[in-house]
Amino acid sequence: MRLVPWHDPLPPGIALHRLDLDLAAEDGDAWADLTPDEHARAHRFARRADRVRFAHTRAAVRRLIAQRLACRPADVPLRADAHGKPFVEAGGDKAALLFNISHAGDHALIALADPARVRCVGVDIEACARDLMADADALLAMAFTAREQREIRSDADLPRAFYRRWVGKEAVLKAAGVGLAEHLQSVGIHPDAHGALAVDCAVPAWAGIEAMALSAPPGYAAALAWHTKEQPL
Repeated sequence: MRLVPWHDPLPPGIALHRLDLDLAAEDGDAWADLTPDEHARAHRFARRADRVRFAHTRAAVRRLIAQRLACRPADVPLRADAHGKPFVEAGGDKAALLFNISHAGDHALIALADPARVRCVGVDIEACARDLMADADALLAMAFTAREQREIRSDADLPRAFYRRWVGKEAVLKAAGVGLAEHLQSVGIHPDAHGALAVDCAVPAWAGIEAMALSAPPGYAAALAWHTKEQPL
């Protein structure tokens, strides 16, 4: 496991880390930082690679947050909301640290956000399958707005156009704290020539959520979404 801090420019109040995973390696010392419930959850995975991915990613999250809260990783008060999204429970007069996780293949992304400056944060990384578009019509109609579909179909690199929008859409919905499947058509992602992602939200409460493409390892696509405190929610 290798935890790499993000060096590209990010929005104020947000830190990002990439976790490079060796899914064939031994689990190492990750287990020492997990709770009994997390141990049990990890061992419910049938595939060893999924078990290793979960254990190392959750341990890395706990270590990063523990540095901010000045506590042991195993003592970080992680809870889950109704959608299963983990969060740090606030204690006393301390505001909860915001964070979001995404993992795919051999990599994970961990976003941390200062709640004094950021309302919400979401991150997504996906391994790009070049044969994804075998059933393009049904897939595009299910996941994308009419405008997004037109933009994707007009792009010479259809899989790349698909994933740039998909990761942006998922990051925005994770930042909004809602389920993915029922809200795919509620968000439109429109990349410009420089990689910036314009966000078009059909839900007024999500107005002000921004998104950006992230530099991902070869064969992957990634995006970050956030809502700053300066903007009305």
